Amino acid sequence: MSLGETLREAREAKGLSLDAVEEETMIRKKYLLALETEDYKVLPGRVYAKAFLRTYSRFLGLDADTLMVEFDKRYPRETREPAAENRLTTPINDGKRSGYRSFLLAAGVIILLVAFNSLYGSLRGGDPAPTVPPRAGFEDERGVPPAEEPAAPEGLDLVLQVTRNTCWMRVVVDGEESFQGIVRAGESVSFQGRERITLRLGNPGVVEVQLNGENLGTLGQGGMPINYEFTAEGQGSQRGRTGGTG
Repeated sequence: MSLGETLREAREAKGLSLDAVEEETMIRKKYLLALETEDYKVLPGRVYAKAFLRTYSRFLGLDADTLMVEFDKRYPRETREPAAENRLTTPINDGKRSGYRSFLLAAGVIILLVAFNSLYGSLRGGDPAPTVPPRAGFEDERGVPPAEEPAAPEGLDLVLQVTRNTCWMRVVVDGEESFQGIVRAGESVSFQGRERITLRLGNPGVVEVQLNGENLGTLGQGGMPINYEFTAEGQGSQRGRTGGTG
């Protein structure tokens, strides 16, 4: 029995069509038919024929190794194939030799240019090589990076430090009350806002104020309550004085 008949009978015994085998093995139907009819010229080449034959036979549950030996016996490698391979490798080797010669020629030209520049520089008295000015934002020739301008603070960072006695305070941050109560001497409270912070201090003369790291001192004298407002634009303004808790 031929190889092709062995494949076809095994497929039919399993009740499989060529379309079903194509879907399972991912081998095109025309190549499967070529294997069963032993019309190997339809296949891309001998290597593909053996690969498809091995995959197909294993899928059908046949002894793939035995079929591969039988295939080599019936269809031995042609003696003209190595010659064809040799003919293909000849221009590749020639190309490598040609590329190597080109590389040597280019390297020689570069060496000559370097030697000429060195000789030319010595004849001119050894002028120093020109320096490339540092790019903006990078280190200069002394290795010192350019000074960067400090970034402007975003929003408001407020710290209230009570230096003596006590102070009742109410703090509203961006429209929402954030704190209300009494802060004692030595204690501090801090607040962060995006646009606006409003204060009501019952005893402003004992409260030191820091805004975005800057010490503003006290906002008032003695125990007269005040209302004060800070905005993200860097503006601070007193909203008036009214009697209240101290």
